[in-house]
Amino acid sequence: MEEYPYWRRNLWVLWVAQFVSVCGFSLSIPFAPYFLQALAPDANAKQIRFYAALAAFISQLGFAVFSPIWGWLADRYGRKNMALRAAFGGTLVLGLMGFSQNVTQFILLRALQGILTGTIAASMTLIACTTPQEKQGYALGIYSSSLFSGDMTGLFLGGFMAANFGFRNSFHISAVLVLGTALLILLGTREDFRRTLPAPTKTTDKSGLWRTAMLPALPALLIYSFSCLAYCLDESQVALYVEQLNGGPAQPGREFLTSLTLGAGSLGAMSAGLLLSHFIDRNPSRIAFISATVAGMTMLMMALLPQWLPPTLRMNFLGHSATWSALCLIPLRLMTVFFAGGVDTICNTWISKVTLPSHRGVMFGISRTFRAIGTCSGHLTAGAVAPTLGITTLYYIGPLAFFLLAMMVSLLNRRLTRRIEEVNRLTIHHP
Repeated sequence: MEEYPYWRRNLWVLWVAQFVSVCGFSLSIPFAPYFLQALAPDANAKQIRFYAALAAFISQLGFAVFSPIWGWLADRYGRKNMALRAAFGGTLVLGLMGFSQNVTQFILLRALQGILTGTIAASMTLIACTTPQEKQGYALGIYSSSLFSGDMTGLFLGGFMAANFGFRNSFHISAVLVLGTALLILLGTREDFRRTLPAPTKTTDKSGLWRTAMLPALPALLIYSFSCLAYCLDESQVALYVEQLNGGPAQPGREFLTSLTLGAGSLGAMSAGLLLSHFIDRNPSRIAFISATVAGMTMLMMALLPQWLPPTLRMNFLGHSATWSALCLIPLRLMTVFFAGGVDTICNTWISKVTLPSHRGVMFGISRTFRAIGTCSGHLTAGAVAPTLGITTLYYIGPLAFFLLAMMVSLLNRRLTRRIEEVNRLTIHHP
């Protein structure tokens, strides 16, 4: 532990920075489908669903391509520098999104977001590389709670901001918040970066990186990618699903109900990070198996319960008229994302623990590529299924993906356990 006496300070500074950063993104990005409706008032419902899925997909594609590059640079020039790059990049992109004049401009800026940002991966790498090995599950679990608590806060405020100040101003406010996180990281974190220069015969070629880093981490990366597919399958369509269940775009209060639904999911994921942070280092595979199974069951209920309730049954909820079908999504999404968020946190811990410290920057970059591949697959599926078979169909496909994920965890658990033991031995003898 003496090697990183400042790891707790870094953890809590980055917790606050990431909370504010994610809050900033969540003020505006989840309401993109409504902003797209404003940018393309003549588009029909199917076109808006396609645009929403395309914008989400192209952003993740940018993450997939550039995350390994940023990770490679982090291992050579410092992880703090990459965290600053991501925060300042996010400030620029969010500010420009508020000036979008049409759908094409907005989608191109979403692509630029994927290329320049990545605050989560950059901060996670900095934490993993400045935290003792035996505390990484705890640190990454605590850190993950900042992502979802910030998301929850941003979603609650985002509905209010969109309804009262407009979508454009929401993007500009988001940019200011992310700029604040860049300054916080600049002034509040510490990294005594020492570039590691491995033996030329082992790591200067691609096959060496594959043998020493990629291949041992591949089981964790595959689980991570598939968990992101299941987790993000309905992400671009939640706002439209809430709108659909509440009676269509003509019914008022869709922004408020969307904020509550998405915010409930963020509350669930935040709770998962806080509760599981004390147990992740002990038995992660069992927690991941149970979490994936229960997430599938609760997501299935998001399709079934609205079908069982009369669509005309409404009530006054916190000053807004809402259907029971729309309201039932709030607790169900909380439970679904609580358990899905547990899998996400465990995957990040696995990736850190199966990777030698000298490769963690590039491996966290590669992990974002695998995450983006899974997320892109989810958005592509949503873009194909929602306009043709309806949004509800996604809530039948999602549970199947979670059940398959639980099977993957069981099959790959032994390989992950052996690799973690091997990395622990290597770290002890060659710190």
